Amino acid sequence: MKILTKPFNLIRIILLILAIGSTLTFFIGDVASTRPPSSGAGGVLATILVGDRPDGIAYNPSNQMVYVTVLGSAYNSPGKVAVIDGRSNKVVTSLQVDSNPEAVLYDPANQQVYVTSSASVSVINNANKIIKTISVPFGAVALAYDSVNNDIYVASVYSNVVSVIDPSKNTVVASIAVNSPSNLVYDSSRNYVYASSDYAQTVTVIDASKNRVVTSIQACSYCDPEGLAFYPAAGNVYVANFGTGSVSVISDSTNRIISRLVVGNNPFGILYDPANQRIYVANYSSRTVSVINPSTNSVVSTVAAGNGPWNLAYDNANNDVYVTDFGSNTVSVIAG
Repeated sequence: MKILTKPFNLIRIILLILAIGSTLTFFIGDVASTRPPSSGAGGVLATILVGDRPDGIAYNPSNQMVYVTVLGSAYNSPGKVAVIDGRSNKVVTSLQVDSNPEAVLYDPANQQVYVTSSASVSVINNANKIIKTISVPFGAVALAYDSVNNDIYVASVYSNVVSVIDPSKNTVVASIAVNSPSNLVYDSSRNYVYASSDYAQTVTVIDASKNRVVTSIQACSYCDPEGLAFYPAAGNVYVANFGTGSVSVISDSTNRIISRLVVGNNPFGILYDPANQRIYVANYSSRTVSVINPSTNSVVSTVAAGNGPWNLAYDNANNDVYVTDFGSNTVSVIAG
C-alpha cells in the first residue's frame, strides 16, 4: 500500500487521518456478518471482517474463493491472506505470507493465485496451500496478467522495475525499467501493459510482445494516478487519480487522455465488470464506490461502502463486487 510505505504530502496525510480516525472498527478474530441488501440496485449485501488493514483482493472462479491481503497492525507486521468463501461470504482460512502483502491476482491458465509482499510473490494453489515463493525486487505492490503470452507482471515501486514472471515455471524471465510503478493493468486489444506512477505523475505503456516501454503519458498536476482498469469494447484505460478525485480515460489507439470524470475523494482501486459493462471506483475518503458507464463515460451511481474503500474484485459466479475497506478492517460485498 503506497499510502503507508512512502513519503507523501501533508494534504494527503490530513485527508487520510480524517477519513480513518473517527470510525475505526475493532474486533477479535475473523468472523463474518451480513446485513439485508439495500433497496436500490448495487447496494451492499454483506460486510465481512477480515483483519487489520485489508488491501488487495482477487476472486478465484475455479474454487469460488476471494483472496484478501491483510497488512496487519503496523508496517512490516507478519502478513496474511484471508480467504473468503464467495458462496457464504465467510472467512474460511488464513495463510501466512511475507510482510507487507498488497496485490492479489488470479491466473486463469494455471488456476493459481499470486500475492505480492515486500520482495517476493507467493503462489497459492486451489487447495489454499502456498506452493512457491518467487523473489522479486523490493517494493512489489501490483500485478497484472497477460492473457496473450500467459505472463504475470509485477510492479516494484521502490526498485523502479516491472518484473515478468513465467507462471509455467514460476520464475522471473524479464525486467523492464519503469519509473516508480505503483499499479498495473493489461490491455488485451493492443497487448500492452499500463503502469501508473503517482511519484512521476505518469502512466507508462509497455509493449508486452517485446517487454519494452513504448511511451509515457503525463497525468495532470497532483493527479497521483493509481488504480487502472481496461474497457475492451472501446479500447480505453481508466486511471483513478487519487490526488484530484477524478478518473482519466486514455485511448489505447493514441495513448492520450480523452476524458476526465469527477468521482469521490481520493479514488484508488478501479475495476471493470464485464457482465454489467460498468467501471467501479473505490473512493477512499468519501467511503463510497462510484459506478461509471464506460459507453457514455458518465457516473451513473454511487454506492456507500465501509470506511476507506481501497481495492475491488469481481465475482463472476454471483455477479458481485468485493471491496476492501482499509479503515474498518472489512470487505464490503456490493450487488453487481
